[in-house]
Amino acid sequence: MKETKTETPKDSTEALIRYEYRRKAFCGLDTMCHWDFAHDNGENPFITNTGLQYVYNYKEMKEEGMGIMYFGGAGAGKSYAAAQIVNALTDAGYDCLFTSFRNILTELGTLSNEGKRNYLNQLFRKDLLAFDEYGCEGEGNYSNQMVLYIISNCYQRHIPMLVTTPYHRESLVKSNNALRLQTLSRLWQRCCCVQVVAPPSRRHQTREQMNKTEALLKGPGPWYEEPDNYKEPCQEEKEKVRRKEELAKAKAKAKATQLKLIKEGNGKD
Repeated sequence: MKETKTETPKDSTEALIRYEYRRKAFCGLDTMCHWDFAHDNGENPFITNTGLQYVYNYKEMKEEGMGIMYFGGAGAGKSYAAAQIVNALTDAGYDCLFTSFRNILTELGTLSNEGKRNYLNQLFRKDLLAFDEYGCEGEGNYSNQMVLYIISNCYQRHIPMLVTTPYHRESLVKSNNALRLQTLSRLWQRCCCVQVVAPPSRRHQTREQMNKTEALLKGPGPWYEEPDNYKEPCQEEKEKVRRKEELAKAKAKAKATQLKLIKEGNGKD
């Protein structure tokens, strides 16, 4: 998936209105407003096609309350895959929200009891909810209870969910937390599990960025020159240990030689 730079919408009333609806769906994050099928570079055709088919069949998906749970490592394109569905459905007139449980928990922490009820009621009126980075919100009892409460309500109200997680499915089910396991059970009854694998170009780009960063860090640059006799502290310690070991070996060898000579002298007598 291709992550595009922020662009300004075309100067037309319709485009501006559509853009503002997208911004609302992404809580004001302009960059994600451009994560759509139009900007998809087609490097992962399976994921792109899965998203398109979901949008085309959304009425049926909505009736059944069915969604998608995306698994994959960092930079694989999980968030983009979910975002382009959100953008397409928002353009079609559906009320969608792209957020995360971490953001929801932070928001709830600032509200009164009445404010929390109003916030959650508004959340459950959405046509589709996308939860990014599931599993990164923490393992606290309150967090687990609230996540289970939200997903259970989506389950009961048939609100479709798009969920992304950086964790493997196998690692999630290894949890000993009963609330987390119950949450996963609800999720997997309403979400089709899809593995997102980073395309070769994305892995190559990541590797290039790492190589460039490592080269810059290794330096030194023109603003700093290491002295010729400079050694890292750990290297100095290693040198001390090495010298001690060599000295001990030399002493042991000298002692062994001395004993050998004594034995040879006694033999001659």
